[in-house]
Amino acid sequence: MQYTVSGETENKIHIDSDGSLFLNDSLDWETRNVHNIQISVQDENSVTVEGPVNIKIIVLDINDNKPIFNQSIYNGVVRQHSRPGRPFMRVFATDKDDPNTPNAKLNYSILTQIPELHQVNLFQIDSETGEISSTPDGARQLDPSKHKHYVLFITVKDLEGLSVNSLSDNAKVQIEVKENLWQPPGPVTIKENSTEPHPVFITQVRWNEPGAIYELGKKERNSKFPFMIDRDGKIYVTDPLDSEESERYVLVVFAKGKNNENLEQPLEILILVEDINDNPPVCVQDVTTFEVQENEKIGNQIGILQATDMDRKKENSFLKYELLDQEPDQPNARMFMIDPYSANIQISSDNFQKKIVSEYKLNVRVSDMDGEPTGFSTNCSVTIKVIDINNKIPVFDKLQYPPLNISEDAAIGTLVYKICATDADDPGTGSWKIIYKVAEGDPAGMFIVDTDEETNEGYVKINKHLNFEKVSLYHLRIDARNPEPLVFGINYNSSSSTYLAIGVNNVNEAPEFDSSFYHKAVLENITVGSVILRVHAIDPEGSLVRYRLEDDKFDWLTIDPNTGEITTQAYLDREVTSLYTIHVLATGGAEGSSSQAAESMQLPLVAIRAPNQAVEDSISHGALRVVGESPSAMKAATKRPGGGTGVPIVAPLEHTGQSGGSEAKDLCWYPEGCRFESLSLPKEILLCWALEQDP
Repeated sequence: MQYTVSGETENKIHIDSDGSLFLNDSLDWETRNVHNIQISVQDENSVTVEGPVNIKIIVLDINDNKPIFNQSIYNGVVRQHSRPGRPFMRVFATDKDDPNTPNAKLNYSILTQIPELHQVNLFQIDSETGEISSTPDGARQLDPSKHKHYVLFITVKDLEGLSVNSLSDNAKVQIEVKENLWQPPGPVTIKENSTEPHPVFITQVRWNEPGAIYELGKKERNSKFPFMIDRDGKIYVTDPLDSEESERYVLVVFAKGKNNENLEQPLEILILVEDINDNPPVCVQDVTTFEVQENEKIGNQIGILQATDMDRKKENSFLKYELLDQEPDQPNARMFMIDPYSANIQISSDNFQKKIVSEYKLNVRVSDMDGEPTGFSTNCSVTIKVIDINNKIPVFDKLQYPPLNISEDAAIGTLVYKICATDADDPGTGSWKIIYKVAEGDPAGMFIVDTDEETNEGYVKINKHLNFEKVSLYHLRIDARNPEPLVFGINYNSSSSTYLAIGVNNVNEAPEFDSSFYHKAVLENITVGSVILRVHAIDPEGSLVRYRLEDDKFDWLTIDPNTGEITTQAYLDREVTSLYTIHVLATGGAEGSSSQAAESMQLPLVAIRAPNQAVEDSISHGALRVVGESPSAMKAATKRPGGGTGVPIVAPLEHTGQSGGSEAKDLCWYPEGCRFESLSLPKEILLCWALEQDP
């Protein structure tokens, strides 16, 4: 009997006379990783008596191939102030070993950087992909005017770089630093009411490379947005602007790639609308009426003429007043004068006699632009009535009114009491009219007194919300006075004052929240049972406050009825809703009575992908730079630097500008769409997430 072997032996696999297989040379996984052979048995006549039997020999790989870069020298370009962590080039190496084993798992690292300015690493490399990007220090310090060229020596190792027996290769990377073209132009000023044919070019933005898609949005919610951008980044105003409608616009410009991803943070461009003198002065009243007493002296103020100008620019709306004429001109033509800028009308000549002239009519010219000939002007009419001297004081019909009580929940404007004083001067004149004022007993101004101009009755009303717990009883002294001064020798006395006592009745009031609206951003993968926030309300009566939720339509949340702590009781799902609004009710009161107050809170749900090395570097300095991309580029999975998974990072927030400077801007992306907003964030520890773009 003899054994024979056939098939994929490559003359390396043999069988001896007792049926043992052996190798006379080593097998190579890179040449063939599986050998299929057949074993047969023949008798002495070479007749096969058994077989062939198929045998598969699997070759296991050993680390016998080092990784090889596909280039020995790479060249790349990075822009000044480019976003940390955003790759601008990539190196690539291959390893012939089994890719399913650590033998072919490669690890990239930067061996050295030349020059190494200030002992700072300006560049970083993704250990798995070989993508090279700037560090936060690089984003701040790379400047082509100071140093334009850098050289990196890159090492790639197999066995994931974890073994001293790793095989390696090296490559040289030459990097040129260029100016960042993605910069916001300065403020643009446009004159209002332009007569040029529209659209009119106003400014331009440029992305660093060709092929970017530009989009234009608005930061403020103006009703009108007459701007457009073309494929070259040129921005136009499409219609004439009106400074009276809006004196400024903030444009938000996006540069996007082919997959609608944001290539960089958007730019903000300020548009200022320059006011021109296109509005004439306007008299506040068709006829302005004042009064003068017969015995008033030279220099006494009669009143101030009111006029306006809608132009925003001060030099266009600066008004000048001129008294043109007076009718009648008795006893002389200059009984009055007007200050050219304050519009204060004063007496310039006395000897008023009502029996001879009962009223004067003045014609006042009001000019803008300080009266320049190129400006606009308007004539305003003024009537000045001559009245008898004010020699009678108001007298109350009662020196003290009966006390009364009013509920503390009475609405502002509620009539509390009617009072009345009379004046014996000429009816309808300023000497007869009465002004009521609370002179004592109400330092907080909880009450006011309105006057009926026809009857001179006074209406005591609630001016502010009453609070039994603060003040339960008011003792008011109310004075009655004339708008016109009394003649010499006549003075107000106790007859022109009255007293009124007002008691405040206690009401079981609703609890009051410390905020009318709560807003909290949470992660959709937050652990069930996590505390989101705590609401707080105080019962004015000092009773225990209890809380409950309303409108929790997905039953995602629960609230502690005693503390107001809101926690998750189910997994949140941003795909179901990205903005979850609920209401919190606070109930207070004693002896079974209760009152309720409802407040609302919103939970924007954020999906994230955890930070890269740039973010970890920022955290080591106690701050976290927020780098935002559109929501479509966010991932729920978290990935730590160096591999592995972990929880999202929490760090104190320090205001850091997007270019690494000192601008105080917090960057946030709204879940709906890609609108860029500048938010005012509370001064406390916040969750800050580094948002990366899809590779």
